[in-house]
Amino acid sequence: MVVISFADVILRYFFNKPIKGVYSITEVMLITVVFLGLAYTQSEKGHVSIDLITNRLSSGTRLIWDNVLLLITIGMTALMTWQSFIQFLVLLHTGVMQRQYLAIPRYPFMAILFIGLVLFLLLLLRDFVNNLAEGIKRRLKGYQWLLMFGIPILFLVLAILWIQPTLFQLSLPVIAMIGLVFSVAMFITGLPIAFCLLLTGFLFIGHICGPDSALYMLGVDPYGTVGSYTWVVVTFFILMGSFVLHAKFGEDVYLTAHRWIGHFRAGLAYATIAACAAMSAIVGTSIAVVGTMTSIALPEMRKYKYDDSLSAGTIVGGSALGPIIPPSIIFILYGILSGVSIGDLFIGGIIPGLLLAFMFCIMIFFWSRLNPNIGLPGKTYQWGQRLVSLRSAGPVLILFLLVIGGLYTGIFTPSEGGAIGAFGAFILGLLYRRFTWKNFAKSLLESGQIIAMVFLILIGAQIFTRFLVWCNVADAATRIIAGAHVSPLVVVLFIELIFFILGFIMDILPLILIGVPILHPIIVALGVNPLWFAMITCIVINLGTLTPPIGMNLFTLKAMEKNIPISVIYRGAMPFVYATVAGLLVLWFVPSLVTWLPDLLK
Repeated sequence: MVVISFADVILRYFFNKPIKGVYSITEVMLITVVFLGLAYTQSEKGHVSIDLITNRLSSGTRLIWDNVLLLITIGMTALMTWQSFIQFLVLLHTGVMQRQYLAIPRYPFMAILFIGLVLFLLLLLRDFVNNLAEGIKRRLKGYQWLLMFGIPILFLVLAILWIQPTLFQLSLPVIAMIGLVFSVAMFITGLPIAFCLLLTGFLFIGHICGPDSALYMLGVDPYGTVGSYTWVVVTFFILMGSFVLHAKFGEDVYLTAHRWIGHFRAGLAYATIAACAAMSAIVGTSIAVVGTMTSIALPEMRKYKYDDSLSAGTIVGGSALGPIIPPSIIFILYGILSGVSIGDLFIGGIIPGLLLAFMFCIMIFFWSRLNPNIGLPGKTYQWGQRLVSLRSAGPVLILFLLVIGGLYTGIFTPSEGGAIGAFGAFILGLLYRRFTWKNFAKSLLESGQIIAMVFLILIGAQIFTRFLVWCNVADAATRIIAGAHVSPLVVVLFIELIFFILGFIMDILPLILIGVPILHPIIVALGVNPLWFAMITCIVINLGTLTPPIGMNLFTLKAMEKNIPISVIYRGAMPFVYATVAGLLVLWFVPSLVTWLPDLLK
């Protein structure tokens, strides 16, 4: 996919000879990647879920509950598999083409989709059987077996009753409210996010339109969502980030920052923030930045006897730059879902990202002055060593300028920019001799796993959003707000408060996929600048991931470094929470910091 998109850009720009049908070819390749990757994702336990409750259950109770959730997941997957096979037969009979100007029939790729779902279903069944064997080994009691199978059967009966529209006479706003409450309840149970959305969308579309319509969507929407060139950009940036991580360019950036500023008091903390900012410009996700910096920066700070609270806080705080500094996967998703220019989001995120990095450094400065022993000066390097180290930071700088520069000169689209970036990261990895067959294959496997997980969530989000659109949720909310005569900024503040709270328990990806289609139209109707709102929203959601007591990035760090008590991580994270809030206040009162650079470049 990357190679053909890269070749298309080169041939079009330099020779005016674009590759015909490149969109169709890429779309069907994406279908292959996603659906043949689902089983591997299940095998690697790569699906995203909220485990706040399940982590607190005893091992026996958790085994029972895991099997309850597995049975629900198996049920939804079986329905999708059945409906995809029906759609395969329809396409085989009708001979529909993928795109009119390129004679590629759809049915072979619907067959691949079906095969992928079958493999995924087999993996789910394998895990279920393994859990049953574990239950037999633990000698579960009769009532525990009854709960394991009784709860799914009761749920099935209630679901069948619910999707009979004639049994209930409810208005659309009431149905929408019930659906939102039901989806939140499903999130909390620990059911994978994708299946929470799929289940809610299926049940409530079935209630509104009948079971036939709901089943039809389970068969049609997976192909229609994944087989759309619009979403290809996500896969390219995920692959680019994976290449950068496995080529260890993050280590190079940290080494450069270490040699230039590590000799100051708390200098390694500054170096970590600088490295996080640079890594964020390529990787684009906070969890990847946490993982990289924990393995690179934490041992170095411990070597110089830094306090663990400063070390941990610097890593999770620097990770907050991931979704803000471009190119950001979250910005890409936001732009696709809302219609806001992805290029404007990329450029608009530069100043806010640098502002947050500056706020973090100011906070570290005062923290180290109040407690001088918290971060002692590191080794001083000669100027020659510093200048030589700049070469190590070259790949990250090249990739950033390549992607952002190409977008704003109009050489390529955001999707093509992702392909150029991924191809560039691969070439740089080869030139710097960073790729072995093992880590190259690992980067592809990890990318495939993440892509399959993201697109399964995306399929669920599309069906869930369709249910909310049919209930006219955005229009109803807009009318209520307009009738209440509330200031638009008060509405924005209320929305951001909701996003902040949900950011504690949910990953930023499903929050964007669910929240943007609902809330963005409201913001536009109120006359709020959509670019500014997008920036504030992305920062606020990410703030929830690093705020104690249940910020997700805090537990990511804890999982990677078990020797640091969670209380120490909490203590280190809070100053960065305050610094982020200070940055948000600056952007709130000076919105031109977001809009000025995109307007200038236009």
